[in-house]
Amino acid sequence: MRRRLFKFLNFLSSYPVLILLSLLVGGIFYLGAGTRSIEFRWQSLLSRSIELKQEQQQLDSELQGLRQSDAYKRAQIFQRQFMTVDAVDTKNFRREFLPVFESQGWQLRSVQAGEVLSDPRTEEKPGTAYFGAVEVAVVATAAIVDPISDTAFLPFHSIDRIADYLWRKPPTKEIKSLRIERSASDYKLSVVFLYPLAHDHILPSEPTE
Repeated sequence: MRRRLFKFLNFLSSYPVLILLSLLVGGIFYLGAGTRSIEFRWQSLLSRSIELKQEQQQLDSELQGLRQSDAYKRAQIFQRQFMTVDAVDTKNFRREFLPVFESQGWQLRSVQAGEVLSDPRTEEKPGTAYFGAVEVAVVATAAIVDPISDTAFLPFHSIDRIADYLWRKPPTKEIKSLRIERSASDYKLSVVFLYPLAHDHILPSEPTE
């Protein structure tokens, strides 16, 4: 047994074996150094990825805040475009409609503001109604043939021009109903506008938490 051990040690102490062992050890250290550099690089990429995720979360939070602020300001502007209850007056509506309809060839016959429409207050809903509206009925007539220019009157074109003009001006309004009747000599236009009304709950200048 000792003789075999001595032979094995003699074999290991030979130059070729020592050279191979040296090369093997050198290769192990070389591979280990390469693996360590890859590990360091992976650690740096991981830390950079964490930093980018944190920056993304911060930017997402700021963007969400900007979106909320923008939506709040839009709600404020939209609310200011509603008509106030104090401004509901037939004379004011007639003063607004008269030049618009006459410029498009219509003779304004009547303008009538109806009652203010709102949600009824009950015991289950004791608070202020947050939605209200008023209907404004307008009646106008126009000759089928213009007596001055002797040209045919185009009612739908004129109504489109009227609507385009009125929709550009506040307050916000919608058409509830529209009817055109034709007789032997003229057209009769009956249109009902719906004006949303600003409620008592006015948004503050800054949003509350």
